[in-house]
Amino acid sequence: MQIKQTHLKRPQIDELRIGIIGDLHTYWDDTDLRQFSAADYDLLFFTGDLGDAMAGSSLKVAKQISKLSCPTLVMPGNNDTHDMSALAAEFALQNGLSLLADIELGDGSHHETLTLVGYSNHRVTTRLLDITFIAARPHSMGGNNLAFAERLTANFGIHDLEQSSKLLKQQVDACHTQEIIFLGHNGPLGLGSEPAAMWGCDFKPDGGDWGDPDLAEAIAYALTQGKNVLGVFAGHMHLRTKGGLHRPWQTQQQGIMYVNAAKVPRIFAGVDASYRHHIQCTISLDGISVSECHLPEYE
Repeated sequence: MQIKQTHLKRPQIDELRIGIIGDLHTYWDDTDLRQFSAADYDLLFFTGDLGDAMAGSSLKVAKQISKLSCPTLVMPGNNDTHDMSALAAEFALQNGLSLLADIELGDGSHHETLTLVGYSNHRVTTRLLDITFIAARPHSMGGNNLAFAERLTANFGIHDLEQSSKLLKQQVDACHTQEIIFLGHNGPLGLGSEPAAMWGCDFKPDGGDWGDPDLAEAIAYALTQGKNVLGVFAGHMHLRTKGGLHRPWQTQQQGIMYVNAAKVPRIFAGVDASYRHHIQCTISLDGISVSECHLPEYE
């Protein structure tokens, strides 16, 4: 299958600033739109689960996100599947691969900023950097099962995790840059099996590593091909576990920066105000750095 590729050129900047927004579960409103519109990010990435279990909720949030002027990548999560047909129609999803969205809003204007991603490559070139963001498997629920197999078969021709791994490796082969960042809804296998590990299982008595094995294989393959994997950005496994423990939101192993942005709910009450969570990532010739951002509601 042909790998969908997009190329964003930013020749006027040196470093790249990325906003990583974890699983929303409907926690997005006009205040977020105002704050992110005022921020100086070059790219935004949403890890998915835009809505909740109600039909139409993901589409409603996606339409709100589409009002952002900043280039935006959205990875559909497992809670977005009930709206995927509507999202596909709204955001020009064709053969399982998204084109740059041509979104008509209520005022008749069009925006070309939001891209639904999945098994796709998204290259960003600045004056000093050239990086490909490889979007992994959408709708992942973690573990060793292929969640929503019928949808993945229909959209991508994927029947099992082995085929998914093969397609992800094809994405690596199609990448024209030395440096790569992987984007997922769920993170990769290999970051720990404890309930409070970055993608550890917190809902079974025996726990276990709940990362995606196909994503882990793709990362390992990229390294064997001589690629420089800068980072892996994902969500899905909420940072506060069902047992009340807290997962690490970032770790660095073998030079790869792993980020789990799924602070749920991302809008929460503080001592003096309500705050909104996201991750700020900066990439320069000096490397990659990440930090948590808690924006007060009226900032």
